[in-house]
Amino acid sequence: MNDENVKAFEKHDRIIKTINKRFLTYGYKRIKTSTFEQYDLYSKVNGAINQNEMIKVIDYTGQVLVLRPDVTIPITRKLAEDFSVLPNELRYFYVQDVFRQSFDKIKGIESTQAGVEYFCKSSPEADAEVIALACHTLKDLGFNDIKIEIGHAGFFKELVDQINLTDNQLNQLKNRIQAKSVVDIESFLSGLPIDEKLKEAISMIPFLYGNPLEVSERAKKISFTDKMNEKLDYLLKVYELLIAYGLEDNIVMDLGLINHMGYYSDLMFQGFVDKYGKPVLMGGRYDELGNEFEATLPAIGFACEVDSLVEASANQIRKPNLLQDVEVYYESSCFGKALTLVNDLRERNYSVLSFPMDKKQLCSVWVQVDKEQCVFHQDGIETPFTHINELLKLLSDLEGEK
Repeated sequence: MNDENVKAFEKHDRIIKTINKRFLTYGYKRIKTSTFEQYDLYSKVNGAINQNEMIKVIDYTGQVLVLRPDVTIPITRKLAEDFSVLPNELRYFYVQDVFRQSFDKIKGIESTQAGVEYFCKSSPEADAEVIALACHTLKDLGFNDIKIEIGHAGFFKELVDQINLTDNQLNQLKNRIQAKSVVDIESFLSGLPIDEKLKEAISMIPFLYGNPLEVSERAKKISFTDKMNEKLDYLLKVYELLIAYGLEDNIVMDLGLINHMGYYSDLMFQGFVDKYGKPVLMGGRYDELGNEFEATLPAIGFACEVDSLVEASANQIRKPNLLQDVEVYYESSCFGKALTLVNDLRERNYSVLSFPMDKKQLCSVWVQVDKEQCVFHQDGIETPFTHINELLKLLSDLEGEK
């Protein structure tokens, strides 16, 4: 093994450690799934993994197994074995190898993925937090020019539901939209018995890319149903929250965003960094995946391709140290004020969870944010504070007591 291989491995290891620490600051707990899974687990889930990409083996009983091609599906299946309905919000993260067979000779069959799975009811707040975590993670790795493209699986679905396409035709159309090939899209549509206005609308999809406010205005001109408008309004609510996170310059709307992991049902996103021509992370909301296992388990998540991050990353990677856990509870009218505090703490590498006050749980150490003031609570003792430095001192004193 030469020095170049050793340096690549060290970089790979540093990236994983940095990702782990950032995931922990958002309250995620690490879990692990089996390397070998039953073939039926993936073959029966609609729109999941291409069966030709799965690497199959046969065990001593003759049962067909596959090397793990995906992590989200087995996590959801395991949770469905324990709960038919989501009992409360659950945050998990993983760093595991996945195995897929590719006809691309450049790609290997094994790659490392690091990702999060946030099981929670659909809301702009939850979705914005996961996208903020994705962006925060890339910043930790030293990237400056970060773009997160957001889209909605439901917008495209509502549009193509207006026409009758076979599965093969739908896949052809998706491939053309993903390639943003307007000429190929128009050529494909020309041979179909579709209303001209609908053809024009579908041909417009590759142009629905850019500033979220501007894209939304253009998209409303081709919205045929109330549901399409609802999808656009939802994306704008998420975007407004991402502005509060300070990520306005990092967000792009792409209504032509197509993900071949068919279990994504609502918001989708992918992350790019400067001078690297493919996504380094992809994710979205998959509220209906639990239905495949007879359970109601709404969730959103994303996965980073660690090998891609190794290729794209700068030499310098910040190495944060994880500090004291903090829970922040806020009045609904003080979301922005609480978010600023939460971001300040996370930037200083504290592990922070934030909730509306009506979700308050019994805990010995927490922070209250309301219109009047901010209060640090420790074992029943209340200490008001007005500046982040005062809170840091209180947390530092608490850390010193341990």
